[in-house]
Amino acid sequence: MLGALAGCGRAPQANEVDTAATTRPGTAARHRAARAEQDAGFLGVVLPRQSVDVAPEIAGRIEQVHVREGDAVRRGQTVAVVGVAEDRQELAMTEANLRAAEAEVSRYRLELADAENHLSRRLAIPEAFPQEEIRQAEIHKQMAEVNLEGARARIAEQRARVAQSRDRLAKAEVRAPADGTVARRYLEPGALAGPGQPVVRLISRDSLIVRFAAPPEQARSLRPAERVMVEAGGAGLPAVIERVSPEVDSPSGMVILVAVLDPLARIKPGSVVRVHPTSAAPAPREGAG
Repeated sequence: MLGALAGCGRAPQANEVDTAATTRPGTAARHRAARAEQDAGFLGVVLPRQSVDVAPEIAGRIEQVHVREGDAVRRGQTVAVVGVAEDRQELAMTEANLRAAEAEVSRYRLELADAENHLSRRLAIPEAFPQEEIRQAEIHKQMAEVNLEGARARIAEQRARVAQSRDRLAKAEVRAPADGTVARRYLEPGALAGPGQPVVRLISRDSLIVRFAAPPEQARSLRPAERVMVEAGGAGLPAVIERVSPEVDSPSGMVILVAVLDPLARIKPGSVVRVHPTSAAPAPREGAG
């Protein structure tokens, strides 16, 4: 009888404590919830690695927008044109002034050549001409040289103005700074635009990332360079974790992670997806591509 009581009063063994703990209703529920959350994946969104708003360098009214949302563009391609009627008129005037200055230079070159020839004949036989006439020939040559130098200076000035006008007109063409895809078209023809006021937004085409959040206790098991599967519409897209935030995001209480999608993945930026560790990734449904 005493032996039986003694046996009933023994301390539970370690494995019995673990078994009891795991069979407590609250603990088991928490384990099931964590497991279900992991199986469901971590909610994320597909984003371009890079994006840029393309704005004109000069102010004016938009004449044309050559691209639409979803269009692929190449670096240097014209995406829009700003109307600059005054600059076109200015260019026409400066080009006309340049032609006049070039004609003036040609005329003064002929005058200088004539003055040099006139002077050289008198200097060849100075005794045959009065000194005053020789002196006048020298003055005539000097004046021709001054006139030619002035005309050359006017040519340089007009060429600079022509270059400035052409540069301004070149800036009227809004060009893509890099290869990309048009994600947004801000302005339509007829709208006023200027520096700092974008016409379109471009996003990188070949480099997409997924930004997702995981609870701190599950984020501990995720590491940079680890492969994950991104579930989008039943399709499984391979990705690699690039960055794990070292801190918990205060507003959400989650850890933010970034994964890089495979360059061949075809998915629209802005898509909402589920990210699964490869060990917990579900098999893609039939017909998913």
